[in-house]
Amino acid sequence: PKASRGICGADAHAIAGRHYLRMAAAGSAAHSDHSREIAHVLHKTSLDGSYQIKDEARLLSLAAEWGVETEDRDIYDVAHEVAEIGLNEFGKPFGTQIFLNRATEERRKVWAEEEIEPRAIDREIATSLHMTTMGNTADAEVLVRQALRVGMADGWGGSMMGTEFTDILFGTPTVRTTESNLGVLERDQVNIIVHGHDPAFSEMIVVAAETKEMKDYALSKGAKGINIAGLCCTANEATMRHGIRMAGNFLQQENALLTGAVEMICVDMQCIFPSLGPLAECFHTKFITSSPIARIPGSIYIKFNTDTALAQATDLVKMAIDNYENRDEAKIFIPSSKEAAVVGYPCDQIIRELDDVTNTHLEERGSYKPAIDAIKSGVLRGAVAMVGCNNPRVRPDYSHIEIMKELLKNDVLIVASGCAAQAAAKAGLLSKEAKDLCGDGLRRVCTLVD
Repeated sequence: PKASRGICGADAHAIAGRHYLRMAAAGSAAHSDHSREIAHVLHKTSLDGSYQIKDEARLLSLAAEWGVETEDRDIYDVAHEVAEIGLNEFGKPFGTQIFLNRATEERRKVWAEEEIEPRAIDREIATSLHMTTMGNTADAEVLVRQALRVGMADGWGGSMMGTEFTDILFGTPTVRTTESNLGVLERDQVNIIVHGHDPAFSEMIVVAAETKEMKDYALSKGAKGINIAGLCCTANEATMRHGIRMAGNFLQQENALLTGAVEMICVDMQCIFPSLGPLAECFHTKFITSSPIARIPGSIYIKFNTDTALAQATDLVKMAIDNYENRDEAKIFIPSSKEAAVVGYPCDQIIRELDDVTNTHLEERGSYKPAIDAIKSGVLRGAVAMVGCNNPRVRPDYSHIEIMKELLKNDVLIVASGCAAQAAAKAGLLSKEAKDLCGDGLRRVCTLVD
């Protein structure tokens, strides 16, 4: 029989707790480092640079929340100070995450009593790694508590900051109709796929592809246009702001190249298969990496620079157009599968949708109260977040979709993001017709809001 403890005396609970905490720390590091990159882009914004402020109202609102003076100041001076405050949240020596002030007093009290309020983001990650090195914490409960703390450092730190800064930089998303699945690739157009998690790079690719210069150049090379499609979270970002279509999620990245119709795949960081390198060599596809965080053999590495971002993106789009003539027609097969989807519901948009169903004489507007009242009354049975990748150990998307359908049938509202949202899109669950799969309560709410 196996020993009940390791050679140092750590039992199975301690070993599992250490592994769990290390995974939580790695996840927080990845999400929050993405946010750090966006904060640096915000700090580089200027009126005549590659990046400008697209949502000034969102910036001014956050500046007021953080106590930044805005009166009679240039908007970019305000942006740079806000970015510096955000960057300070990663390594500040004292205090807790500034966004905790958004939580209710009751919740803050619980976190303080349980000693899980996150301090500086990098400190919680470093503490987690230190606790799990040899000779340190062996109490499983303590390890799990730190996992909560490092997770909150991301949720109430890095991820929340990344969301705010991304909307300020590229515009708060608006409701758009799009399509999802490999059928969005076009046989007679230059197909460029953007893939990863950091929208700073993909934003420039989309902007460059939409210029008249690049459109005309594509026509001169025999293509009927330029088709930008997305994979993973980069797809979600670009879809919500530009309406570009989603080629698929995590487990479809190889399939996209296997269509033989992709001139270029541009990746930034996270969720990128190393197999894309040798796979791209089997076709004419150019595989472009752009971040020192994600260096992959077989790729063309072009280090992304915020100062020259648009020029770099233009060069890449031109490279993709030049590659169009290198297609092997015998290798092209584009599946016809694609589904319509309605996306782009930030908090403000959700509230506007709810305002449309309130009685202006009796009910409060500009809040989530109609949805809360529907839950309190039992019309809705709650809300569930569905986020994250699919798993190669089971049929792609199957678990996500079946769980979603069951929740909808039982009047549970779903908030979808990440690859789970794309699974929903491919299954038709992000179309308005999906209300027919809902229980009576949720279907009634959907009908009122539509």
